[in-house]
Amino acid sequence: MKLRTVIGSLLVLAVLSACTSLGLAPAKSFDEKLAYAYGVHTALESSAATAVRAHELTQAEGANVLKIADNAREVLDSAKAIEATDAAGAATKLALATSILNQLQAYLAKRGSS
Repeated sequence: MKLRTVIGSLLVLAVLSACTSLGLAPAKSFDEKLAYAYGVHTALESSAATAVRAHELTQAEGANVLKIADNAREVLDSAKAIEATDAAGAATKLALATSILNQLQAYLAKRGSS
């Protein structure tokens, strides 16, 4: 079941990235943004592991990246859980988690990992 979620997230991320590179509209709905953020989380896990193996990050730095990414994932899960009852709160949590994940992506990019 978890493998399906990961594969699904990766597919959504790939589709959204392809849409952006083709000049198509980025994710707009809450569910699209949430799926994109989950995909970014999954990609960060892979990128952090690759960066550690390539000695672009120390093991401690890699562990910190994963810990922060997992905390952002918990915020995403929380946003998903309250979407039906508190749309504004869910949107705020989604924006926070997405911002954190984007910052982690930028950090890894500066360290030489994509």
